[in-house]
Formats: sequence, structure tokens, C-alpha cells
Amino acid sequence: MTSPGDPSNSLARRALAAYAERSPATQADIDRVMRALVEHDDWYVPVLFADSGWGQTNFDQMMLFADGAPSTLLTVFTDQESAVLADGQGIGVYGGPVSGVQLMRALGGSFNAIIVNPASPREHQWYIAAGGFRIAGEWATAIAVERALAERGSGPVPATELLAHRYQLLLDKESNALAQISLPDLDGAVSVCFTAADRAEEFFASLPPGLRGLAEVTPVEGPQLFSMMRGVGSAGVVVNAGSDDQTLLTRDDLAELAGLRPAPL
Repeated sequence: MTSPGDPSNSLARRALAAYAERSPATQADIDRVMRALVEHDDWYVPVLFADSGWGQTNFDQMMLFADGAPSTLLTVFTDQESAVLADGQGIGVYGGPVSGVQLMRALGGSFNAIIVNPASPREHQWYIAAGGFRIAGEWATAIAVERALAERGSGPVPATELLAHRYQLLLDKESNALAQISLPDLDGAVSVCFTAADRAEEFFASLPPGLRGLAEVTPVEGPQLFSMMRGVGSAGVVVNAGSDDQTLLTRDDLAELAGLRPAPL
């Protein structure tokens, strides 16, 4: 029996266990796992990896394992409970907790794969080969954008996070042109983009069946996206339309992202 605070109840491990029960698994199932892993903030990682990846050497918690030979396989754990199961393995010194955004954004370098919870039951394990590191990094920047927008309040636009991400931009499928919508109390049409594939799928699923085939998405880097929006005179951009975290970036926000001031009225 587990308590509410038990790490085995974490969204990350529950997502992994749910995935293990899927047969066959779909891309949507993989997306759910990746979102849960990146949103998870209780990771334990090798201290040497954290030092080289983002310069962190001090942690709230340290775990000492036997020394091991250098490896091209990056071993990480979703929590202390999972790490304890690896006692006796030669994997070195670990620190945590570390955010999933920080972890996934730092993948690369000399590693050819990452394995999650290798000493745990199979349903709590995960594996990403080097070919998937770019996708993992995009999940990291997606969650960083979503969190920055949620925490923004009345503050400045979170330019660092917004410009570092690659978005899914909504297009009219027939004309291959920008799909734009009108919003109440807003002068002009706005464009629509999504931080991640699951947000786009959520939007398409909310459309009437007859409209779902009329639109598609295409990947666009942040700087190109926001520059394009100013170029076409868009009144703004709706990020993750139809989701609970739907956010409007206004014309002023687009100007700020471009390093410009809005033209005087």
C-alpha cells in the first residue's frame, strides 16, 4: 500500500506503468509519457553529467554508488526510491532532485542513450536512444514555455523561453496558408500555434468532424514564428488553443519578442 507522498505515486512512474499496459502503444501514448517525464521534478542524475550539462555540483540530496568506468549510457532515476534499487552498481555519485526540463535539455554530448530506472521493475523503465535526444529537448523547451507563460502574470513576456522553442503552427491545409481566427474584443485576426504534439491533437479532437481535415500543423522555430507574425500583421498568437493553458500573445508581446516597440498609434 502506498501513501499520497510515496514516489511510486508520481505522475512519471504512473505514466510509465500505464504505457507498459498499452498494446500496441501509439504515438499519443509516447507523448503522454514524455510530457510526464519532463514535467517531473524529482530526478536523480550523475553529478558529473549535471556539472558538464548545466554547471550544477551542489544538490539537496546526494547518493553515493560504487565507482564505475565511463559509459556512453546515461543512467538516471525518477526518484530516490528507484535509485536505491541500483545499490551496488558502479555508476558513481548522483544528485537530486533535478527538473525534467533541465535533464532533457542537456541530453547529447558523448552519450548514445539514456535509461530511466534500470534497476526497477520493467514497467517503471524508459529508454531513449541518441536519435530521440532532439525530440526530448523539444519536450523540455515546450514545458519551459508552458510554465513561463503560466507564471507570467502581468510581467514581461518570457522571451528567453519563447524564442528557444520550436512550435507547431496551424495552417489551412488546402491553401497551405496561415490559419487565423477571430477573438472577442480583439481587433484583427490571430494565428494559432502549439507547444507540443499532444496540445495540437487535443485541439484537433475538439473540432467538429467535418473541420478536422481542413487544417494541419508545421514546425516553426520561435524567432521565425514571431517574426512572421509581425510580418503578416497578426493581432497576436494563441498558444495551445483549446487547452486549459491556452494563452494569447498580443501584438505588443510580438513586438517585444522582436526587440521592437509597437508603432505609435
